[in-house]
Amino acid sequence: MRLDARTVLILRHPDRRQVLLLRRAPSKKLFPNQITGIGGAVELKLGEGNDLEAAILRELEEETQIRREQISPPQLRLSTVLSRDDMQVVLFWYTSNFLRVPSDLACSEGELAFYDARKLPLEEMVPTARASIPFILSLPDDDLSAYNGIFDPRSVNLLTNRVVARR
Repeated sequence: MRLDARTVLILRHPDRRQVLLLRRAPSKKLFPNQITGIGGAVELKLGEGNDLEAAILRELEEETQIRREQISPPQLRLSTVLSRDDMQVVLFWYTSNFLRVPSDLACSEGELAFYDARKLPLEEMVPTARASIPFILSLPDDDLSAYNGIFDPRSVNLLTNRVVARR
């Protein structure tokens, strides 16, 4: 069994009513043209498993023109597990808020755009994002808990429970 660890960042607009999401490029092998958060692989062989926040910030800065100084510190909201063939995929879902929205929203992985947080285009989203992003956005701002979940392999429904309370 192989392990694939990934981070996903959901960025909120300062107005808190919109979120910045990524429509993956049509050339992508996995989930072309589908919408998700910004992120990618955790470089486990390089020790990034010890600092997931550094991994998400590295991905953000590698793929976009957005810099860490433009956002609030990322907050881990959800970790999920998905079994795919001989692989366990662990996704670490973070949220952050723009301190100021950059003028350049270019992205090397596809197209970034703001979406109404209450009217997400669920039918156009990557299956794991379709389940996870609405859950994350439903959490109150003052709930500093991290949750974990598992995806049903047939339906990709998300089953969650509260696991860590931070102070």
